[in-house]
Amino acid sequence: MVSACLRAGALAAALLCPALALAQASQQAGAEAAQATSVPLVFNSPKSAHAGDIVGFQGAHFGDDPIAMLQAQGAGPAIALERINSVGGLWASFRLPPDAQGALVVRIGNAAGLGQPLTLNAAEAFHLDATQVAARGRMRVFGRNLLLPGYTPTLTVDGWPAVLDLAASDEHMLVATAPAQLLNKPQIDIRVDNGNGSGASLLERRIASSTGDGRDPLGLGVGWANAFAAAATRVLHANSDARLAHPMQCNGNQDDSRGLQEAIDLASALGGATVQLPEGHCRLAASVRLKSGVVLQGAGKARTVLLYEASYPLLGRDLHLAGLRDFSLRNAGGGIESALLQSSERVFFQNMAFALQGGVQMFLDGNTNLVIDHCDFLQPRSARGNGPFGLGNSAGLVFTHNRVVYADGSPGFGRVHDAYIADNHISRDVRDNLQSQSVVHSLPLDFAHRVVLLNNVFDVLGGPVTNKVRNDGETILSEGGGGNRTEGVGYVKSASALTLQDPAVRHNVRPFGGKDIPENYALAILGGTGAGQTRRVLDYSAGSFTVDRPWDVVPDSSSRYATFVWGLEKALIKGNTLSHNPRGIWLYQTAVRDVDIIANRITEGGGIYLRTAQNLKDKLFTPMYGVRVAGNRITNTSSEWLSYIHLAFVRMDEADFGLASIGVEIRDNTLQANQPNLVLRDEESGSVEGIVVRARFEGEAQGRSKNQTRLLGTIIQNNRCSGCNTDVLVRDGAMGTVLDGNANSVTGSP
Repeated sequence: MVSACLRAGALAAALLCPALALAQASQQAGAEAAQATSVPLVFNSPKSAHAGDIVGFQGAHFGDDPIAMLQAQGAGPAIALERINSVGGLWASFRLPPDAQGALVVRIGNAAGLGQPLTLNAAEAFHLDATQVAARGRMRVFGRNLLLPGYTPTLTVDGWPAVLDLAASDEHMLVATAPAQLLNKPQIDIRVDNGNGSGASLLERRIASSTGDGRDPLGLGVGWANAFAAAATRVLHANSDARLAHPMQCNGNQDDSRGLQEAIDLASALGGATVQLPEGHCRLAASVRLKSGVVLQGAGKARTVLLYEASYPLLGRDLHLAGLRDFSLRNAGGGIESALLQSSERVFFQNMAFALQGGVQMFLDGNTNLVIDHCDFLQPRSARGNGPFGLGNSAGLVFTHNRVVYADGSPGFGRVHDAYIADNHISRDVRDNLQSQSVVHSLPLDFAHRVVLLNNVFDVLGGPVTNKVRNDGETILSEGGGGNRTEGVGYVKSASALTLQDPAVRHNVRPFGGKDIPENYALAILGGTGAGQTRRVLDYSAGSFTVDRPWDVVPDSSSRYATFVWGLEKALIKGNTLSHNPRGIWLYQTAVRDVDIIANRITEGGGIYLRTAQNLKDKLFTPMYGVRVAGNRITNTSSEWLSYIHLAFVRMDEADFGLASIGVEIRDNTLQANQPNLVLRDEESGSVEGIVVRARFEGEAQGRSKNQTRLLGTIIQNNRCSGCNTDVLVRDGAMGTVLDGNANSVTGSP
């Protein structure tokens, strides 16, 4: 990179290589840079790194001449890393050696000494696929650096070792069998050590444990499924049990809703059971209430069909241990409400078919430990623009191997957390060639945290969607609530180790209602003293915030801050296949932290767009930290949509309020552009095919400054764009950007 800086012009050197520019200015002045008075403090650093990577660090007290020392393996001396650039005493990047391995412990230093050790490849355990584990039960742990080449991880649950299935595990997921010694406890610790010498990682959320025998009588694939053992062995036949006054007939003529309710009530009175439904077409002319401990089981999706003629044909609230399996639920009544399951725990849908026939969507929100597996959700055009379902605010969600076909609305996953969404096939249906009257997304994820999207297929039936005017068509989307914002901004009046005060501003710390501040409600220092620090907000009263851990550098009256619910946090978007929607993966005007977008394939459907934004009039600022975009393949050749990876800051007012993104990594991606390159001026991702990092200025007034640093230390390494007129474009507001190993990288205007 240093040689590339020497070959660059003056503008490019100042933009991309500020360390070199500073050194030249210092030499010309004949004086050394000012000595730092404190050792460096690092607020943001990479969590996963490989040999030869350029890695960046952000914090305070770096000084004008920061260094980095890589701790040697064994007893050897530390290794000084090649510095690539530095910016303003708060950012520096360095190159790892080509043979680097292991934990990769780095210390950032200046004239005053070395800072604390930073481990780049330590295991980070984020979440499970449930909010509880059971003895001898199956469990999945998700995070970063969990299984690395050449090392053997260990997993302990409440201090006991779990048995790992390494063949089913990888860097981001460990599959295990929970220890046999687990007892019934409300909270336990789970720790992962990847074996490279970096030590154990404590799962962020303490969860519950229970005893168990490892059985999974219904094949749900989660540890808590053993609790269905009693219900699975006690079977009640809804068409022939002598205790039923009105057995179900399922002949397509008789109303079977009363008989089904009688069977459910009897199963509940017995202490829980499986209600076996007969083959045939069963009419439901009234709503049937589900009950705890009861499983409804048919003879198969095509063999048992419940035709519902009234809203809420199956209705469940506040249930425990209940489920539906092996039958179809089909709307026969037009625009009526579908099944409803809310605020329940340890519930499931398995091998079901839900044919909504244009009726109102399914309401499946607020559930804890919910499995939906091998189900079909079929929703054609809806008169009210309804999608198939909403799973909002569900925790311990396992949504796997499902088929979703819809024409309007969106399958809703807003505010889900501790969730695993994998191996699904989700199709937008445009075969009737009518423009939807609703905004359509394939998988919206507003305010989701601790969530995995793995190996899903997203496509279009009758596509591609070629509408270039409507603000529509994102495939995977997080947009911070759209018009329902959670943000606030302010200027620090005072602070202490665990507080921040700004009495002049009132913040909405409970944007979703309820008595508790959301777990993912945060505060970020954007500018001034302590810029780059983020904390969770634990309490707020009379203009005073209490945060979850002490500030590394206590903010002062020079500091500017923003509050928000993270739009997406601790998330993995990996191995998904996207095609023929107008837009690919968009993290749009939303606060983001610790998100990996890895090894996805986008074909004829746009690209990856990361948008940060500032609008102080609306009290909005949305930063991004710890985002990694790596190994994705984006191909657009039909002249419908552009191939791009675009990091943007959009400024809607002039004030220099702070840093919008820090250390976004764009590595090892492959793009195939249209020939000739496509220009879509109405598409927000811009008119450039390739990788773009830049600020955008809306409603710009004469004389506004464009050189404020908003996008700090973006690392763009080893990417390729076939057929791109401009492979990498870096423009206004992007300081400390690193370009390394990319083809035909340029700065300036296209």
